[in-house]
Amino acid sequence: MTAILYRYNIGKTQIIRFIIAELVVMVAALISIYSISWHQITENRIETCSSIIESSSESFGMFARNSVITASEQLREEVSDTVWITTDGANYRTGPNVSYASAGTIDEYASVDRVGVTYNEWSLIEIDDEEYYIKSSNLTTEAPFNLASGTKGEYQRYALSLMEEYGWEKSEIEPLINLWNKESGWNPSAHNGSSGAHGIPQALPASKMASEGSDYYTNGETQIRWGLNYIKNRYGSPSAAWGHFCSCHWY
Repeated sequence: MTAILYRYNIGKTQIIRFIIAELVVMVAALISIYSISWHQITENRIETCSSIIESSSESFGMFARNSVITASEQLREEVSDTVWITTDGANYRTGPNVSYASAGTIDEYASVDRVGVTYNEWSLIEIDDEEYYIKSSNLTTEAPFNLASGTKGEYQRYALSLMEEYGWEKSEIEPLINLWNKESGWNPSAHNGSSGAHGIPQALPASKMASEGSDYYTNGETQIRWGLNYIKNRYGSPSAAWGHFCSCHWY
């Protein structure tokens, strides 16, 4: 070793300095590598934690939203009343929210039985013994034009649908309701045993109504069409026919 140092004229002090310098470089390199690796690990941990927090926040937010929706869809109160549709072709759905599938539509002025109201203002209704939901804003508890509920109301709504066809305002349904309430109670089977007058419009004889269909004796809609034609030709309007009835007790 001494010979080598002597040959190359390298002193021990220089060797020691060289070794120390190399060790310093190596240590610095190791520290740099360690720092980079630790920084990367730290960043990965931070990203992982952030993802977990973000995912948890989203999950909690979704849970909270679902909880709110679920709560808002609950029944606020149970009711038992008859309501009428105020919007033509109103959708009724399988649940109390527009996200639920439509189960069908209901015509304006139709009546349905309501059994409950949800917190988000949807009404639980019954149609053909099945329960559905409809926006409460599409309903009213006041019968439009004094329309009845049930089968009687269906006949009245059918007559209402024909008002414009005869050139009458829809409000003409009200005197017509009054008139045929007095004559027959809107019952297609109503029959006067003394005179033989029959049906909703109390046609005399009943066979007159055959001009609107062979089922005139039992079909309320056939009877209504005949009755409206009779009123149109004889009085001009239901209000005029009702006025005559009020004076003479017949029309």
